[in-house]
Amino acid sequence: MNYFIILFLYIYDQVMCWFAAKTTYRGEFKAQDYFISMSINSYVPYYKSKRIWSDRIKNVNVPAISGYVFFELSKINYQLINVNPFTKNIVKGINGLPAIINEKEINTLKKHLNGDCLPGSLDLFKGQKIKVNTGPFIFKKGTVNKVSCNKVVISIDAMNISLILNKSSVVAA
Repeated sequence: MNYFIILFLYIYDQVMCWFAAKTTYRGEFKAQDYFISMSINSYVPYYKSKRIWSDRIKNVNVPAISGYVFFELSKINYQLINVNPFTKNIVKGINGLPAIINEKEINTLKKHLNGDCLPGSLDLFKGQKIKVNTGPFIFKKGTVNKVSCNKVVISIDAMNISLILNKSSVVAA
């Protein structure tokens, strides 16, 4: 019987969990690279952005959640985390213990930032009347011209313009 308890604890101990750590200023990708060099699965959610300087235009990766890196371990090991020079501290929950992040939440974040469809999005169709609820065109009314996975092309007749917006930025009018 003791054998089964030991086997259960061994299997339970091998379950991987996601944790988050606060990073140094602009150290998200450096912290991720350091974790990867230590064979720790890590993730920094990011999006691509175009930055314009006077002499060049460059596409850069910008962290979607500034100041944080996510990593996967079977159990929290503070020595392993403290070795990383780009992390400050572990994110903790209200109980004071390290916050455990579900695999499902990490996958949802990855899908969303990759532009994949998310369940529960507003069902829009061509010709539908909508109202913009965020951004500089807030409260403007328009008509749907085209619908893609997470984006919608609308025309605002009062201003004679077309916009490409996230589905989350519009509501049915």
